[in-house]
Amino acid sequence: MTDHNIWWGNEAALHFWEAETLADLVSRDFSTDSMIVRTRLQEIFSHTSQGERVEEHWTLYPNGSPKMVVMTFTPVTVEDNKKAVLIESTPQTQGTLDHRAQRILEAVRYTPLMISTFAMDGRLLAQNPAAANVHDHGNNTQVTLETRYNDPEILKRILGRYKNRKRFRTDLMLQTSLGEKWHTLTAEVGLDPVSGGKVVVITEEDITQRVQAEEDLRRLNLDLEKRVSERTHKLSLAQQEAETANESKGNFLATMSHELRTPLNAIIGFTEMLSHQIYGPVNERQVNALKDIDQSARHLLELINELLDASTIEQGELKLYEEQFGLEQLVNYCRATFEIETIKKDQAFKLSNTVPGLFLIGDARRFRQILTNLLANAVKYTPEGGEVSLVITRDKDMNLIFTVIDNGIGIPENRLHDVCKAFTQAASSSWAAGKGVGLGLYITSQLVAAHGGELKISSEEGKGTKVSVIMPREKTRD
Repeated sequence: MTDHNIWWGNEAALHFWEAETLADLVSRDFSTDSMIVRTRLQEIFSHTSQGERVEEHWTLYPNGSPKMVVMTFTPVTVEDNKKAVLIESTPQTQGTLDHRAQRILEAVRYTPLMISTFAMDGRLLAQNPAAANVHDHGNNTQVTLETRYNDPEILKRILGRYKNRKRFRTDLMLQTSLGEKWHTLTAEVGLDPVSGGKVVVITEEDITQRVQAEEDLRRLNLDLEKRVSERTHKLSLAQQEAETANESKGNFLATMSHELRTPLNAIIGFTEMLSHQIYGPVNERQVNALKDIDQSARHLLELINELLDASTIEQGELKLYEEQFGLEQLVNYCRATFEIETIKKDQAFKLSNTVPGLFLIGDARRFRQILTNLLANAVKYTPEGGEVSLVITRDKDMNLIFTVIDNGIGIPENRLHDVCKAFTQAASSSWAAGKGVGLGLYITSQLVAAHGGELKISSEEGKGTKVSVIMPREKTRD
């Protein structure tokens, strides 16, 4: 048999199929066989094509009369080297089953799958114990396909799928003897081994637990989505509040900085005039007091300027006024500013510039601020008798590097990753007390980044700190 057609049969086959001639047998149409039969034959052909020999119990219907046989399938080759299957059939005595058939019937008896057979008019013909146990719930009326599954169109839909050679499959919620259950129904149209007529075979699988799990998961997802949405909304509100608060803080700092700088400048100005005795003579004790006033006022002005810079940076309003300026200008400024400071603290100040004559492209005022902040920190946190140095050089990629080195108190390793955050002081010892509000490195790091540079810090507590500002070669001119 190839392509679901008989190619040849012997005399016994002619007798079995009640055919007068071989031509009569070969010409018979088997295309109306059920999908189950066609699918099983395709599986058998697949096995036999690999050289296997298959033996099964079948019920065949010559001229509509059921006959039980043992079928043996053997791969063979026919003319033109076509692959075919030799089918040998041994009729069984009526009422007896071979061992395989008995075992299959026993398996049907014990399987949890519910199997029922219905006539084409919808009447229930047979069912296995699993189906009887689930569907027998005190209903003494005649059971039909339509009443069991509460669907007057179910037979029509099954036959519609069968006509298109497709398997009918659906999920239904049913009232059973075990309560409300979800079943997956699979329907096939086959032949009745008793009458030879067409029947509908229904296989049911209880999927209640799976459906319940899917529903629980759906509800969990909905609840999770709701909670995520609520949490996102709260975070959004919190973010808006934080942004509003941050903006208010920035506006407050900017306003107060401007308001405070005016009287401070006046205090510094009047202090200088008093020190120069413009308003009359002052004694030595008064001169010393005026110096303390001037130093305190200038320190307070530095803090206010830092607050104003931090506020400008946080609000994204930092502006650079780039120009080309000589590196020597920076070197001279740093030398003039910190030589006197280090002498006051009995510190050694070293300045080395290995690239004289170089020009920078950037905001000159902000660059002075960068180096001033770094050198001021180095001087501030280095004890008397220590050493502070500024080294200016280039790396192998021709990037310009400013390195500030000191042998001061250093920074603890657990604070290194926080030193460039706002309001964080580099040192945690008593040296930090009263030496600023922790904005110097924050402002410096932001100014370096604004120039396209990189700030690197390495330190060891008790041994000193090394801070490098790396500017890309594109920012330099020979």
